[in-house]
Amino acid sequence: MNDIEKLLAIEEIKQTKARYFRSIDTKSFEELKQVFAEDAVFDFTEAVYDPILGYPEGTEPTPPVEGQANIIEAVSKALVGVQSVHHGHIAEIEFVSDTEAKATFPMEDVILSEQTAFRGYGYYIETYTKTPDGWRIAHSRISRLRVKLEK
Repeated sequence: MNDIEKLLAIEEIKQTKARYFRSIDTKSFEELKQVFAEDAVFDFTEAVYDPILGYPEGTEPTPPVEGQANIIEAVSKALVGVQSVHHGHIAEIEFVSDTEAKATFPMEDVILSEQTAFRGYGYYIETYTKTPDGWRIAHSRISRLRVKLEK
């Protein structure tokens, strides 16, 4: 992969992550098919976890979800009655090969529902794979720095 190909791949990976954020926040779950690889794994065990305070009362870790269809189903169920706002920041992207990349996206999100409201800070730690349809998320894990409950 030459330098121009790397730059183009970096931009496509950033666009894929931007599509993820928008699709989650607008609940465009069909568009998530353009984000995750067929055999992707999404680990949102730390979605509501605060490293200092632990899990909020009444919540517990969820196991990683495997497979594009299962990820979309799990995310759509998790966001029923919830409004989210995700902000992704400048990513670190490293190529493992011509078809695999590692990325770390700093992020901030706000989650609002009738039961809870919180602002979270952390990172998405991810691997991307190049498919015939473009770069897709192969593995995604949320890593939290803080989760601040609003009420």
